[in-house]
Amino acid sequence: MPTPMLRTATSTDVLDVLRLLAQVPTWEEKNMDSWRRDLKEQEEHGDGAPHGVWVLEADGAVLGVATVKRGRRVPKTIDDRTWPVYLEYLIIDEHHRGGGRRYGARLEEHVMQELTQQGCSGAYLHVFKKDDGWEEALGFWECQGWEQAANSHPTHILMTKETAASAPESP
Repeated sequence: MPTPMLRTATSTDVLDVLRLLAQVPTWEEKNMDSWRRDLKEQEEHGDGAPHGVWVLEADGAVLGVATVKRGRRVPKTIDDRTWPVYLEYLIIDEHHRGGGRRYGARLEEHVMQELTQQGCSGAYLHVFKKDDGWEEALGFWECQGWEQAANSHPTHILMTKETAASAPESP
């Protein structure tokens, strides 16, 4: 398989993005129109759009998607720090998971690099304990450098990660 390419999603990716989101058991199909709007808004406003959406593709096929929320209503205070971006989804197509290809890790690294370039200081996410494979997901995020927050909830684990933009400059 050719080397996968990471890029910002466009409105032409909507069917692939929706196909991947549909692999998440808790995702609701009623959100389809809002995703169409979000992708169009991202094309028009770039980094200023409330949703950021990136895809991982190889040979013309979209293998993964990552989405973030940002804006006025998203910042969350966790462990006495405000986290400005919520990593909402990171999904690799079920037929392309594992096998040492590191697609999920590549996509996460790309998103965090993009957030760094945008001047974002960090992001947070939830690992929901009701989801199948949540322990594996937790292990994945920890391997990527995400840390469990002290104030997690019984139904989910809050995780945070600083971007390179938040690292103190060396003298």
